[in-house]
Amino acid sequence: MKIFIIPYTITTTNTKRPKNYLDDVGSQVIHIFNSHDFENLTNIASGGFSLVHVVYWKNTINKFAIKNFNENSKEDDIINEIKIMRVVASHPSIIQFCGITKFKDKPHYSLVLEYADGGTLKNHLRNNAKIKWESQLKFAKEIAAAILWLHGNAIIHGDLHPNNILIHQNTIKLADFGCSRLRGNEYYTKPRPRGIIPYMDPKILGNPESYDLTEKSDIYSLGVILWELTSCSSPFDGLARYLIKSEILKGTRENPIPNTNNKFVALYKVCWKQEPDERPEIRQVISELNSIEPNNFNSQETGDEDLCLSSCEVI
Repeated sequence: MKIFIIPYTITTTNTKRPKNYLDDVGSQVIHIFNSHDFENLTNIASGGFSLVHVVYWKNTINKFAIKNFNENSKEDDIINEIKIMRVVASHPSIIQFCGITKFKDKPHYSLVLEYADGGTLKNHLRNNAKIKWESQLKFAKEIAAAILWLHGNAIIHGDLHPNNILIHQNTIKLADFGCSRLRGNEYYTKPRPRGIIPYMDPKILGNPESYDLTEKSDIYSLGVILWELTSCSSPFDGLARYLIKSEILKGTRENPIPNTNNKFVALYKVCWKQEPDERPEIRQVISELNSIEPNNFNSQETGDEDLCLSSCEVI
């Protein structure tokens, strides 16, 4: 293993790039791994700009996740992701950043990350149709705690959904900071209209070029994720993408699942409000989650008389 310091001389054609953009990262020591020391690369996830593989450290049983970027990835965005991970990865519910490596056949450096043995939250929910209420609440608290850590460090995740939330030893691990932005940084706060539609802030869906990502965008996504913890299914499942977008912009949301805790339902409903100012801050979310007893269902009975889609309501 070697030591690598991200240089200040990385070329860029972007003249609007802030002068202090690399300051924090450039002054930090980052491990660089020899790619030849990794064995048995197996693809476990893919996205628009990257592939994630699980690998074994040579001659050991130690596993890492390798995030490889494709040729369409921008160097600035990769540096931004490394910078953010260096700031936040010390939190127990955020995937650990271990260093970087370089494969000869890859155009960019790859990220070496902690491997999460439980896979994604999405797969966990699909494979466990009935998750105990105590586990639902535990996961909700861990996700919220990770978001609090981000927001406390002036970072907006920007792409929260169950495929970007991992599970390791039954603990939540927030991952994928490719869309994350530092609050107040002009170059990095402008969102790109990409993500998974049901989890995207309606303001971004409606005004992708003019609306800036905020902490309240993460809160909206969190609200949908909290609902999904109780449903174990994707929001608007089976509906075409363009119809999902249209319904969300009209204020349509999924109906609560029968026998869900009343306070939990009220919490995710306020999180996914259409207007950002009506959504709570993450500290308020955590306070409310902490007030819910894990052994007290206080369940809500819901019917289907108010449905406007197969299982949705308008707010």
